[in-house]
Amino acid sequence: NYGPTIAVQNEAQKRGCQQVLWLYEEEEQITEVGTMNLFIYWTNTKGERELVTPPLDGIILPGVTRQSLLDLSRSWGEFKVTECTVNMKELLDALDAGRVLEMFGAGTACVVCPVGSLLYKGKTYQIPTMQNGPDLAKRFYTELTDIQYGRTPSDWAPVVA
Repeated sequence: NYGPTIAVQNEAQKRGCQQVLWLYEEEEQITEVGTMNLFIYWTNTKGERELVTPPLDGIILPGVTRQSLLDLSRSWGEFKVTECTVNMKELLDALDAGRVLEMFGAGTACVVCPVGSLLYKGKTYQIPTMQNGPDLAKRFYTELTDIQYGRTPSDWAPVVA
């Protein structure tokens, strides 16, 4: 039920934000952005390129688009793919260190939606977008919509004639 989120979304818009980054508990675990599953593409503390998204632990909606992006990225084998808890401190540390490459939401309506900046406790953090980042969000959007519209054959979408 998204009814209780409307007031929070209205407050975010008053502050110039388009979406809300939802945090959970005192640890400020990152959960979702708006009504979308959240993905962070970064260089982790071991120096590896990694795509992270919160795990399905009862808090996160197990979206079809979420699973599709996880399956695509694992099939590419180009970077580490991890379902794990990330809190705001970890994200802010990575942003301050310049390790965040992209951040985006994913869902049925938008497919993939990049996050260009983050307002947290009065400070704005810039995040590389599709225009100046490594274009992973754009690649996901293109590959997934090509499958959805039959431009790219896939076991996910058998052709019916």
